[in-house]
Parts: sequence; structure tokens; C-alpha cells
Amino acid sequence: MRTQITFVLDSSGSMSAIEDDTKGGFNSFVGEQREEEGTATVTLYDFNTEVTLLYEAIPIAETPKLTNENYTPGGQTALHDALSTAIKGTDDQVQTLPDSDRPENVIVVTLTDGKENASETPQDQVRELVEQYREERDWEFLFIGANQDAALTAEQMGMDSDKSLNMSPSGEGAQAAYDSTSQAISNARETGQTGGYDESDRQRQRDIDDTA
Repeated sequence: MRTQITFVLDSSGSMSAIEDDTKGGFNSFVGEQREEEGTATVTLYDFNTEVTLLYEAIPIAETPKLTNENYTPGGQTALHDALSTAIKGTDDQVQTLPDSDRPENVIVVTLTDGKENASETPQDQVRELVEQYREERDWEFLFIGANQDAALTAEQMGMDSDKSLNMSPSGEGAQAAYDSTSQAISNARETGQTGGYDESDRQRQRDIDDTA
């Protein structure tokens, strides 16, 4: 089974508090996914005030790590711009492939520790895009959000609230979120569906908050 994983990763200034754990969590995620059966490619969009494509459709075995050179937090949170850009960019890339090479699964994972505050793209436009790709292409969208109601934010952007996760705004919370996401994507690579996040994922985040 072929899977395209597109990450939309917040690099706004507030992410500096969990910068090392963000890099470590992402790198652990990549390492775990390299051990799974099947073919996977990874695209990474980094966003703050601007949206940057760091790399596109790289085979999981060759996916670069996050480092001090390619991930440096700063700026605001252009969440809507980032998600819109990532959806359109991923679709453009998939459409260049012959039918035999197109992924059966396309999963867009967004991780942010703050609310939208810098986009030119209106929320309604993002919601229409997400709903279109969910319904017409059967893409999955996972949303991880700290310092907000992640389920509400996800729903406002057209996503399934069951596929959202409130992340504790801490290094441990970020690591746990990547662990949960890796498991969800492993499920998709085996069965065709992530299953979203379950109560154990949510309780783990609450436990981290309680001990902070």
C-alpha cells in the first residue's frame, strides 16, 4: 500500500519553547515509519508568517531529519495559508504521477501550538478545500493543536473532530503527540484508515498537563 504523508508544521515564535522536542518527535516518527511495511513518501511544509515547502514526496527511507538548519521558530501563525498551500501542493504532486504510482492513502497532518493570526486565506476557503478532498478524494486530515480547543479548530476547518488531538504545550506533550500520530499512520498503512486519535491518546495528554 502506498501512502503520502504531508506534514504542516508550525514554526512560529511560540514553538521555540518546544523546539527540541518538536525536532526529536518528528525524527522519531520518521524512524518508526521506516520500519513499517509498504511504500510511504513524506512532504513537509513549515509555516510561521510565511509558508515554506522544505521537501516534497521524499521516500520515507530518505526523509531528512529536522535540524537547527531547517527548523528555526519565529514569526506568527499563518495556519490557513499553510493548510491551503499544502493541500493544493500535495494534489499537484500526486497528479503528476502515473495511475500505477499514485498513493492509496493521502494523510495531511497539521501540528500547531497557537491559533491562526497571520493568513490571507479565509477560513471558509480552507473548510471548502478540506471537505472537498475528504469527500471526493478520501484524504484524511489529522490535527494536533495546543493552547486551543483542537476539536473546535479542526471542525471549523472542515476536519473530523475525532481526528483532532489537544496537545499539552510542553516538550513531553509534543513527543506524545508524535507517538500517537505514528501509530495512527501505521494503522492507515496497514488498513487504509488511521482511525484518528482514541481516548488513550487524549488521556495521555491530560496526564501530562496534570503533572506539568
